[in-house]
Amino acid sequence: MQMQEPEQRQQFEQEWLADHEYRGYRAQNSGSFEPEQQQKIHPQEELSLRAKVLWIVIIILSSLGFFLSIAGIVAAALVLEYANGQQAILAGGIIGLISSIGVVLVCVAMFVIAVVTLAGRARRRLRWTGSSH
Repeated sequence: MQMQEPEQRQQFEQEWLADHEYRGYRAQNSGSFEPEQQQKIHPQEELSLRAKVLWIVIIILSSLGFFLSIAGIVAAALVLEYANGQQAILAGGIIGLISSIGVVLVCVAMFVIAVVTLAGRARRRLRWTGSSH
């Protein structure tokens, strides 16, 4: 049994409208999923870049802290040198000296950990890509 002409036209119009709505939806949303797809394909690259920047910032700040704490050690030594037996100044100089030495140790530890971590990541990346350098 054949459809009559108005029924065929109505069915054609419904199919055409549904097809164009789907195409319009695809055209609008085709680019919106791209970052998600790239994140699924390469999730480590962005994380690795952020981690690398963090470790570099730690290296810079720990170097700055190291030199400032060395200046603190020198200042504490000068205070102790010219204390002239005054108990309060001696106590301040000793506290300054001990705290500066502690800060030096922390800065050196942070620097070493950051450098070793960055070197390890670089070595793994070279090994993973197959480079011989």
